[in-house]
Parts: sequence; structure tokens; C-alpha cells
Amino acid sequence: PEFVHAQQKMTTLVAGAPVYQLRSAAMVYSYAIGAALLIAKGLTMLHPVTSLLCLVTIFLGYDLYSGVLHVVLDHPDNIALPILGQPCLEFQWHHAIPDDIVRKDFVDVCGDLNVVVLILAAINLYLLDLNSGVAMVIGGLKLWMAYFGQFSHKSAHSYGNARGGVATWLQNNGFMISAKDHMAHHKPPHDIDFCLIGICNPIIDGLRFITSNNMAWLTLFLVWSVFDLVGYVKIVEATAETLKIA
Repeated sequence: PEFVHAQQKMTTLVAGAPVYQLRSAAMVYSYAIGAALLIAKGLTMLHPVTSLLCLVTIFLGYDLYSGVLHVVLDHPDNIALPILGQPCLEFQWHHAIPDDIVRKDFVDVCGDLNVVVLILAAINLYLLDLNSGVAMVIGGLKLWMAYFGQFSHKSAHSYGNARGGVATWLQNNGFMISAKDHMAHHKPPHDIDFCLIGICNPIIDGLRFITSNNMAWLTLFLVWSVFDLVGYVKIVEATAETLKIA
């Protein structure tokens, strides 16, 4: 399907050419600055241990979510879906050209998230109580973790000096997926190791063992995308209250 769609013109609702598009760097910088300000304000309201709980929760939550997202984007049938089809096309084209992500500037890689960030930000502005320090920190960290996931993915396809010392250290210490582990996903039929950080790969592989039904994964993805931050905030606030550190 990716080769068929790549030969037709992209429209608002139909995936097609050009597969790769130049994203707005200004939006990436604006999102990043806004998230940083949100995190900074939230941190002033929280106990240091609560702040650490936010970081751990969003780190693990993002990795698990990235695996769910990757499963959905990799399914051939989903290229035909409106709006979601174009990201599916680009992800599946990535299997044919694994180094495409390395050729792109990192800001452009983060720009792939511009539209979804706008949609989810609007949803979470409605669902979250932004007078809560936990909600502020969790909300800001989700964006930063999404960009970190893009960095992890890009670094997994980079080698030598192109990867850089920081990325190599993060990979060696388990904070990002290694090139070796990620390459396991790029071997046909591309059905293992979906997470972009890699810690939660066994969970995703286990869930896929239970069911690989596309509709089940689409439903999980959509529900998680909308309500994940609400769940993370409740987890952190309940834990902080139990520890009496709120």
C-alpha cells in the first residue's frame, strides 16, 4: 500500500506524495518554549519527589505509548485512513528507506508531530486542571518526551560521529534504544521492538501476542491519546498523597 499511495497526490484526507514534507520549525520552537515554561511553573508548586514521580511516569508512559503508536502506524490498512494515513505512509516508507530520518534535520523530525501536538494540546487544555502543578509538569513533559523519542529514533539510525557522544551514552545506559535493538524491528516482517525508547518492548510484544487485531490497537491508540495525561496526573497525585509529599 505504501508504494501505491506514494504515487498519488496527497490531499487533506488521503495519504500520498510528497511522502516527506518540510515542517514548520517555528511551531517546533514555539511548542518547546511553551512546554518549558509550563514545566518551570509547575515545578515551583511541587515537592522534588513529586517532580521525580512526574518524570518517571511520563518516561515510562511515553515509551509504552510510542509502541502502541508505532504498531498503528505500521499497519498497512491504516494508510487508507483520513488524517492518520499520511503519518502511516511515512512510517511504512521508513521501512523501505531506514536512513530517511537521518537525512532530515532534527527540528524537521520533531516537526512531524506539529499537527498532532496542536490537536492533543487543545484536548488536554479542556481535560486537565492547569492550576495543578502536576498537570503542568506532566503536560509539558509529554511534549519534551515526544521530542526525546524522536531523538532516540533518529540516533538509533545514526552511526559514529553522526550519533554524537550524548546519544551514545544514553543508549549505552538504557535511556534510549540502541541501534542494534532497533534494527531488529527493521527486519521483515517488522513485528517486534516497536517502542522508541525500548524499555517497554516486552509489554508491547506481549500485547501483540494476545491480539494483533488492527481495530483493537486503533481503539487503544485513540483512547490513550486522549486520556493518557489525565491518567498520569491521577497516578502521580495519588502516589504523592500516599507518600504525604503533595
